[in-house]
Formats: sequence, C-alpha cells, structure tokens
Amino acid sequence: MRAPRGSLVTWAAATVVGVVGVLAVFGPLLTPYDPDNGELIDALQNPSGGHWLGTDYLGRDVLSRIIAGSRVAAVAGLEATAVALVVGVSIGMIVGLAGGWTDRIVMRLIDGISAIPALVLAIAIIAALGSGLTRSMFAVGLAFAMSMARLARGLTLSERERLYVDGARVVGAARSRLLWHHIAPNVAGPIAVQATLVFASAITIEAGLSFLGLGVQPPAASWGSMLASAQRTIRHAPFQAIPPGVAVVATVLSINILGDAVVRRRRGDAYDHPTGYLEPTTIGPAGPASGDDAGAGGRRLLRAAGIDVHYGANHAVRGADLDIAPGEVVALVGESGSGKTSLAMALAGLLTPPAVATASEIRLSTPDGHHDLVGAGSDGQRAWRTHVGVVFQEPSASLNPLQTVGRQLGDVIRAQRRANSSSAEPTGSLGPAGSVDEQVVVLLGDVGLPRPAEVAKLRPGQISGGMAQRVMIALALAKDPDLLVADEPTTALDVTVQAEIIRLLRRLCEERHFGVLLVTHDLGVAGELADHCLVMFRGQVIESGPIASVSLAPTHPYTSALVSAVPQNEPGRPILEPPSTEGRVETAVDVEIETGVEDGEGCAYRSRCPFAVERCATETPVATAVIGRSEGERTVACHRAEELELPGARVVAGVLAAPVAKERL
Repeated sequence: MRAPRGSLVTWAAATVVGVVGVLAVFGPLLTPYDPDNGELIDALQNPSGGHWLGTDYLGRDVLSRIIAGSRVAAVAGLEATAVALVVGVSIGMIVGLAGGWTDRIVMRLIDGISAIPALVLAIAIIAALGSGLTRSMFAVGLAFAMSMARLARGLTLSERERLYVDGARVVGAARSRLLWHHIAPNVAGPIAVQATLVFASAITIEAGLSFLGLGVQPPAASWGSMLASAQRTIRHAPFQAIPPGVAVVATVLSINILGDAVVRRRRGDAYDHPTGYLEPTTIGPAGPASGDDAGAGGRRLLRAAGIDVHYGANHAVRGADLDIAPGEVVALVGESGSGKTSLAMALAGLLTPPAVATASEIRLSTPDGHHDLVGAGSDGQRAWRTHVGVVFQEPSASLNPLQTVGRQLGDVIRAQRRANSSSAEPTGSLGPAGSVDEQVVVLLGDVGLPRPAEVAKLRPGQISGGMAQRVMIALALAKDPDLLVADEPTTALDVTVQAEIIRLLRRLCEERHFGVLLVTHDLGVAGELADHCLVMFRGQVIESGPIASVSLAPTHPYTSALVSAVPQNEPGRPILEPPSTEGRVETAVDVEIETGVEDGEGCAYRSRCPFAVERCATETPVATAVIGRSEGERTVACHRAEELELPGARVVAGVLAAPVAKERL
C-alpha cells in the first residue's frame, strides 16, 4: 500500500535533519580532508573521485567544508534557540501572569524592539559585542526572544483564566508554582513549534552573517562563508555556490516541514477490525438480528455490534450492541464516566487519538445505500458523517463566537450540498430548492426560534442558552441527517427550556423520521423522549429495553437506583429512599485497580450493589433476555435478575413520577 504523500515528505525531511545531525556530531571523523587547509595547485577543481564536490579557490575540499559547516549550523541553531527560549519565554510568562502595569510597560518595550528586523537587530548587537559565532548567535537569540515573549505572554494570559488555575490559587499555590507547574506544561506545545521555526531562521541568519563576515571568521568553514567564497569565482566556477546553497535550503526547509508536522495531528482511522477483542454475543430477542429488515418499523437504520473503546489502559466501552430504527429515539442512560459519550462519539465517527475504537459491525442503512464505519478510511468517515448530525451538550462552546448564526448554518448547508452534488437525485427533506439564506431562515423557524431572519444576523454571544441549543439542533438538521446524536442536550438548561427542547426533538424526529441517539444521565428526560433505553455502567450495557418497561419494572439494581433518583412530582407522597449507592463514582478501570482482578472478571456493579453475592465477584454476568416479563424485549446483565423485586417508577398523568416499592405497582 502506498504511503500518504504527506508522510513521505515528512520522512524525507526527517532524514535530511538526521543526516545533518550526524554530520554535526561526527563531522571530524567523517571529513576526508582538513576543511581549513588546501593546496593552491588543486584550486577550483571540478567534482572527481578524489574530491566528490570539487575544491574552492584555495584548493580546500568542498565536501569536507560542507561537513564542517553542518556543525556550525547546528550549534548556531541550538544557541539562538536556547537564548530565545530562556529569555523570551521567561519574560512572556512572567508578565502574562503578573498583568497590570508590568505587562503594559514590558510589552510596549517588546513591541518597539520587535519592529526592528531580526537580522538588523543582530547586526546592531554584534557591533556592540563583537563578531564570532557565539556572540552573533546570542544576538540572534535576543532578537527572536521578543517574538517568543509575545507568544508566551498570549498563551499565559489565556491559561491563567482557566478554572484549574483558579483552583490552584484557592488552595494557596504560589505564583512560581502556578507558572511552572500548572501553566508551563499547557503552553509547551505551541512554544515547541515556534522553537523549530526559530532554529531554522537562526541557521539562515548565521549563513547571512557569515556571508557578510560577521559570523564565523576565516578560515573556519561555514555554509555562509562558503557562499561568500563562491561569489569570488562565480563566473569561472559557478558550481561552487551549489553545495552550500543546497545545504542551507534543504536543512532549513526540512526543519520547517518537521515543525509543520508537529502542528498537524495526523488522524489515523478510528476503527479497525476487532483483533483480540470478544465478539458480540447473541442471546435473547434483544441480540443482533440478521438481515437489513430487522428492527422497529420493518427497517433498521443503525446496527452496531461489539463496540469497544479504549483510552490507553482505560476500557471505556465494553462490547456494546445497539440498534436504532427510523423515527426511533434510543437513550443511553448512566452516571458520568459510564461510557455514554464515548459510545455516542464512536457511532458519530468523532473519536480521535488517544481513543482507540474497535467494532465487529457499525452500519447505517439509508435510502441511498448502506454505509459501514468499521474499517473505513478518512474518506469513508467523512462520508459517514454526512448522514449523522450531532447536538453537543455545551452549545455556547460549540458555536463560533465570531460568526453569525446565519453564516454558520449557511456553511453547513453549502458543505452538505457539495457532498450531495455527486448524487443523481439528492435525498432528504431539505432538497436543493431555495437559496442558502432562505434555508437558514426555514431551519431556524423549524426549531421554534421567533423572528428567525433576525436571529440569523446575531452572534452566539447575543442569544440565550436555550436559543443556542436550538441553533445547535438547527446546525445538525442542516445536514438533513438520517441519525441524530444528542449528547446531553438539556443538561445546561433550566427545567422550562428543557421541556421545550424535549418536545422539539420529539416533534422533529416524528416529522423528519430520523433516528435519535440520546445521551443523558437523567432517566426522567429519557422517559419523556425515548422509545428504547440502554443503561450503561462502567462501559457495559447492563440493561436494555423499552423505556416504559425499564422504568416501571427495572431488573438491575443499578437501573432501580437511577429510577429512584428521578425527582418525585406527585404532591403528598413521601420521598422513597433510593437504593444504596455509597462510594464514589468509579471509572471503567477502578475494579482492576482496587481489587486486582483481571479486565472483565466479576460484576462491575458489585462494590455498590446491596444484593451482591459471592458469584458476583467471580463470574461476569452476561446480558440475557428477561424471562417471564410481558413489558417487551428486555435484556439484563445480573445474576439475580429473576429473583429480585426492585423498586420502579409510577406514571402520573402520563409522566414518570415517584419511585415506589414493588408492592405498590
């Protein structure tokens, strides 16, 4: 398989930099001749077996001088970069954290110095300090320290407003600790990228200074001084300028390419075929069905099986299976850290490194054909996302604060039109009709925003949280999706706006007939919106079934605890204490850390379950069909599911109400 073009260029650049580094370190052992001495009788020879790159006007071997010049270039880059980092980053971070008059005065001085070109400033400093490699590179480093200080100051200003810095201040952390232990690690990335640019520029400036006689002094070899020597004989021996010129250009260009590679985050395929993972188990009526006609409504929209998600050692999702039919709302319910969002983002194709996801099958069946995410490359993932809309839980943070609502919606509509341009007949309810501006107004009206034409002209900071969430829904609808992933769409909203958003999502689902994957920790929200429910705990789906059945008659102790956590809304009824859930909220690897058991051994909920027995610690429960129930297709992963009578919810005026004891149902 051919490697990507960008990868080949990066490897070529790394090879050039590696060769220069080896020559800089071992140059004295590799030079075939003395780079500083030669015989006049051998002057200006063309390349030959004795002198691979010929000789200069004093008879010195050009190859030996190129090798010796590589050490000068490396030392120059390192010295200038070190000075720029030590001086510039220290000044920038200190004034950025101090703020006030200190920041204003120092930055005005830096602005004034930055207005002078680096080479001119270096020449002025060399005039005061004297020539030579060390002095000239110290001058170059000071010149670049000004730009480095500006960068460090801006990054520090941004980071000092973060909540983690406020938290460190609250516990009494000194400014020095704030600076070097909290802020510095978070600004190191951009500064490292800038350092590569300084390194490359320093090599170029050193060559220029040596060319002018202000850097390395004769007879020492430098690529810049070699260019100056070649200038003397350019008419008689033009080849003399090529080796040092190529050395400067290739080295500087390669360093810049590597710096660009540091910036770019190469996104590999998020999915691979499941090698070394358990295959999904088919047990009971809720297990995987065969064919494309299974599922509610006679057609399955989404079929996902055997999904695993890892974040390093953290096994966030463990063998999850999921089906969604057109027009159906499926809720993922569980506390924070249960793996809901990881599973949802895996289905949306939005997981990025260090997340590693595997699955045996993830298929979306749309009117224009089947789309598989497992094994898809970057093009396949982009095609998948054209059929999936996402509503994030923080709308204000998900919208660009500098662009109007209408512009952001218009960009999505145009992108979707380009994606559909290859189709003979575009599918979806939006269709190709109408201008982009007209569709923007229609979409904003569809999500219930009053005066949509005026809202389209506003920026996110000019609208409320509820309006921003409606705009996020409109952005998702602008793609005319077949599947809508709603990640905690009501978490940041008050109860009145929550109810409006719930009604809006239900109406749009019924009108447009797309499937919805709802991520929520609130079983009450799921009860109002969802048709089907999957309860997750530590990355495992421990109970699934129709939402009414799961809420009214839970069969897993954890599900019963979630039901009991729903606020009571029936006046006059005493509060029922929920089942015990003592202990902290645990992550997917806490069992292995605390008990030393291997991954997947025992019930994940046993440390918090009041009904746990010895079997729960040694045998992992498998999701099986609920026997003897008439509430619909149900599965549960609990050893004692058939013998337990757990509290469920009641329905008052069509709404889930207070959890009650089993005998009250």
